[in-house]
Amino acid sequence: MGSLKGGNIVLIGPRACGKSTVGRLLAERLGFDFVDTDEEVQRRTGLEIAQIVQLYGWERFREEEKEVIKEIMKRESQVIATGGGVVLDEENVKLLKENGIVFLLWLEPEKIVERLKKDPQFEKRPPLKGDLLGEVREVVEERKSLYFSAAHFVLDASKGVMEVVEEILKAMGLRDEQLR
Repeated sequence: MGSLKGGNIVLIGPRACGKSTVGRLLAERLGFDFVDTDEEVQRRTGLEIAQIVQLYGWERFREEEKEVIKEIMKRESQVIATGGGVVLDEENVKLLKENGIVFLLWLEPEKIVERLKKDPQFEKRPPLKGDLLGEVREVVEERKSLYFSAAHFVLDASKGVMEVVEEILKAMGLRDEQLR
């Protein structure tokens, strides 16, 4: 896989596993465009995700997300950070895998909760009610097999951000002299 001219790198995983942070840094290193599918949905609708869910429900959000995926996967040379539930739709997964190399950034539920509690954007995310750890465990367990079957590569997202970026580059067979 030594070259990635024209290809896309797709980051999937549960919320708060670092997809956007890693994605931005990786895109910069590669000289690629960075796309965050949640941000694209918000841009298109003019609403925060929590507002979309509250006003119209998860189904509407998933429809918007699917349209964004269809649109962005027509382009190349992108690093794409997806929402945590992108794997719930088989068509999304098919498009992501056909038009990109999919990396799962994996975190255990306890680490996700630690990160969520530190996240200043936590209030803007769709709310989790009641037992935060219990709910995160439930969602992660529900989606775990979908995440792993969608991924070409699985990375431990509990490592430092730059370490994860380096692991992606290594998995791609890219060396510093091949980068931007």
